[in-house]
Amino acid sequence: MPAVPPRIVRHGPRHAARIALTFDACATRQKSAFDERLLQVLLATQTPATLFLGGKWMAEHPQATRYLASRGQFELANHSYLHPRMLGLPEDRLRQEIGWTQTVMYSLTGRQALLFRAPYAEIDNRVAGVAAQMGLTSVQYDLASGDPDPGVTAERLVRKVVQRARNGSIVVMHMNGRGWHTAEALPAIIDDLRRRGFELTTVGDLIRNP
Repeated sequence: MPAVPPRIVRHGPRHAARIALTFDACATRQKSAFDERLLQVLLATQTPATLFLGGKWMAEHPQATRYLASRGQFELANHSYLHPRMLGLPEDRLRQEIGWTQTVMYSLTGRQALLFRAPYAEIDNRVAGVAAQMGLTSVQYDLASGDPDPGVTAERLVRKVVQRARNGSIVVMHMNGRGWHTAEALPAIIDDLRRRGFELTTVGDLIRNP
């Protein structure tokens, strides 16, 4: 893929009432999971979303990956292969983590991601530069839902996301079974954000259409 200008996107334009919901499918050396309840909510509510998929996650969930790719409301993005802390990695390992994930996605879906999210929200200009050389724009977020914390109830999750959302927000949640109460909270999050007047969109649309 041709290189793109290096940048780190944390939110979209602030002048328009548009928000992107994103879901990470992190994958480490341990076997990964998939919370299909999230998928059913997004489909039932016709909610666009950007899904940052780990390379190993896709390899372990090939049918789910193909299905996600077949649904036009979902944008598939790159979340590294084994979810390492990337700031300390040498450049060749950075390229492997991103490149392996691109290869798995292409082998399963016939497409490659245009967006990349570094694990653990740890990114700098060097990591973003490597991603850009490989054709990917780095995307983080400005609203962390907190859903990996099992002590955060569905009610608290809804309250946090809805109250802190603002124009251009990029919200991060998890679809690999580590969002403990995300599926319970998601219907109310979507409903309340729309009631507040926000349009829900993908990250790609958010940053391409200011």
